[in-house]
Amino acid sequence: MTEKRADAVKQLEKDWRSMIFIAHDFFHRWRQVIEEKYGKEEAVALVDRFWELVGQGTGESYLVRGRDNENLEQIVKAMVRASQVMGETVRMVREGEDYLLIHEACPWLGSYQDYGAPGQCQAGCDRWFQTSVTTISPNFSVATESCLAAGDSTCTRRYAKTHKGQDPVT
Repeated sequence: MTEKRADAVKQLEKDWRSMIFIAHDFFHRWRQVIEEKYGKEEAVALVDRFWELVGQGTGESYLVRGRDNENLEQIVKAMVRASQVMGETVRMVREGEDYLLIHEACPWLGSYQDYGAPGQCQAGCDRWFQTSVTTISPNFSVATESCLAAGDSTCTRRYAKTHKGQDPVT
């Protein structure tokens, strides 16, 4: 790689990290305005709806790209990539027929803390992951097994095939 190209890549990486910070700031300022105007309880409900719509968009984007909506491994790999793009440290592990999505670090944890809502990131992530996977296919579920915001060492979510009679959003 040429020095000029290496410098351009470094600048793009720096710009992307800045954009992640800006996106967090936009979200939290919006959340704060809602809380000021309507109170904490309504803010929590609207934040939940926000993450639901983001999850729906993520799932729809996956489907528009023509990917196999019945390939659980491919779906979880897409969630890994989405998480990486947002600056998160994440990996996927196969466990039997299930797949674990394991976050070891996440900038949302700190931004929620910095903006006065410590620990509230889990609800948004849970809603986003649940809605994304059920938008892609009702045949799969995701369940949170551990959470950084709760003091655990990782955020671990289990993706599994939904069995008949099981609620797909767990």
